[in-house]
Amino acid sequence: MTTQTEEIPALLITEHELIALIALAGTDAALRCQTLFRLDHASGAPLEQAGVSTLLERGLMKIDNDSLQPVGPAATVTAVLADATSWLETALVTPTSEHVSFMFGAEQGALLLNLNKYGVHELHPLTGSEGMIATAVQMADYYLNQAPDGFPAAATTRQHFNDGTSRAVHVKAEADGSLSIAAGEGENLKASPLSPEQFNARIRAGLEQYPG
Repeated sequence: MTTQTEEIPALLITEHELIALIALAGTDAALRCQTLFRLDHASGAPLEQAGVSTLLERGLMKIDNDSLQPVGPAATVTAVLADATSWLETALVTPTSEHVSFMFGAEQGALLLNLNKYGVHELHPLTGSEGMIATAVQMADYYLNQAPDGFPAAATTRQHFNDGTSRAVHVKAEADGSLSIAAGEGENLKASPLSPEQFNARIRAGLEQYPG
């Protein structure tokens, strides 16, 4: 899949390194990221210290006057974690795979966190909040319209807010490739037909108009 993230190589990061950067950021926004990334259960001194150790070893962190300082791309990640004001979550299910990713953004920019089941994740830079939405739509379009893994397939794009609420848009591709879209949380949501030409606009409209 071609995305706007490909020009800059991904930063590989483990869960314990991510926990260490979240702790270093130390803000409510960073803790919100930790919760959304499903890392609350893993946070704490042992894994945080392990993350610090490997970040130091990789040259992504340094000790300056007895203080830990992120370096290079890790500094950018920490800054966005610290000031994040927007969050998107995508979940993709195909006949051969399941994929979850998170996007988080601040004034400094935005990042895409692609989760890996082996615990070594990828971080890609994006072009702000608009880049987050565009990337989420692009990912859904790739797996449901171009369908490299076949049908049926499903994509959920969920926008999270500071107050704990969210807006979700669900798109399904049936075995024959026909598309439908629904907005909301829970089961038995009212779905309507979706044409490939409407894909981008309808997902964006659902994220904007569905009352969280």
